[in-house]
Amino acid sequence: MGKCKYCGQDAGFFHSKHAECEQRHLNGVARIKGILATCFQHKEDFYLHQNEIQTICRDAFVSDDVCRNIYCESFDAAIEQYLDDGIIDQNEERSVARFMQFTGLPQQVLNANKSLEKVVQSKVLQELLNGQVPSPRITISGSFPFMLNKNEHMLWLFRDVTLQMQKVRRETVGRTRGVSVRVCKGVYYRTGGFKGRPVETTYMQRIGTGSVCLTDKNLYFHCPEKTLKIPFSKILSLDPYSNGLGVQKDGANDKPMFFENLNSWFCYNVISNLK
Repeated sequence: MGKCKYCGQDAGFFHSKHAECEQRHLNGVARIKGILATCFQHKEDFYLHQNEIQTICRDAFVSDDVCRNIYCESFDAAIEQYLDDGIIDQNEERSVARFMQFTGLPQQVLNANKSLEKVVQSKVLQELLNGQVPSPRITISGSFPFMLNKNEHMLWLFRDVTLQMQKVRRETVGRTRGVSVRVCKGVYYRTGGFKGRPVETTYMQRIGTGSVCLTDKNLYFHCPEKTLKIPFSKILSLDPYSNGLGVQKDGANDKPMFFENLNSWFCYNVISNLK
């Protein structure tokens, strides 16, 4: 006889759960998510619902691990909602701090999807918009390969960023040398060949993976294969994507670049406001 993974009672041959237990569990998970979403939206104190959440967990077979996953998912969703207007305000910051206290989850757990990092980045943007010089909020471990200018302030450091640069491939298509046909002994007739036409195709070439340092004046990139320093004043256009940032530098020979695996929303807003 199989055991129900929710209530632990016999579930019958070749079964691992009771349908009613699973439904109770799913309803409980939905209720907890709803409570957390309401608290985030209306800035309610999470502790006011602590007993209710504990009761739901007990009655709906919600384990500690599942509850922790619910907390993380709800936190990620709330931060995305808070960032809809671009900046996390003070009331939202207090709600985030209260949630962290309520759950007791380590920062690295809540930051699994970079949500906690986005909260700190939002604070940096808020200070920039207020005309303040943001104070460093990150701890650098390992080497720091950048030499900043005097009176230049680091705003953020991104690791494991891949640089791609646009390249042009040129080739000739449709070219033929012609064919020689023997007419009689010692006499050949050659059919005409023709020259092909040149064709250019563009593609993004991976340059290397390294670090991006964002300051209040420049964007730096360093990897074993290449080092870049891009002043904000020389940036012609920015294209934010879900997985990175496209940059076009103002120069006749400068080709489009793409920095993959950084927060394009943060970089775009920093550069746009400081240009």
